[in-house]
Amino acid sequence: MATKRPQKPTRTKVELKSLNPEEAPADLRQIQAVLGKVQIAIADYLKSGAPLKITLNPVEILSAIEAAIREAEGHPSPWPDGADARTFFIHGLYDDLIQQPSNIFETKRFPDGTDRYLPISPATWKACLEKLRSQIVEAGLKIAKREAAKRKA
Repeated sequence: MATKRPQKPTRTKVELKSLNPEEAPADLRQIQAVLGKVQIAIADYLKSGAPLKITLNPVEILSAIEAAIREAEGHPSPWPDGADARTFFIHGLYDDLIQQPSNIFETKRFPDGTDRYLPISPATWKACLEKLRSQIVEAGLKIAKREAAKRKA
């Protein structure tokens, strides 16, 4: 009589999909940590414009973030490399943003029970950029309301 080997538990399609960074759903627990890193990267990039006397306004920053979101969806940059210094600088911010996911890691638990660091999933990256965009828009609206209230007073 042959002895029965214990069967390894089979993984569900959802579990296996979550291990593939290209197919993994957004890990919303990672958003705040990623946002902090991205905000530092953006601030550092914007500081580099000081010697060139280039200061981007919120709309220009949002345009780079929006282009990075589109890149995360698989669409290439909408800009030429730069017709002038300002356009070149905005495109540079976009380039800096799209390189960030390869520098940001998240912890994934594998079926063998080990935790491993993997580059952030495209879905988590896109969710992070969308959160950043909404934070900038919300901050702009608050500033606009405050300025309108000051003008009325």
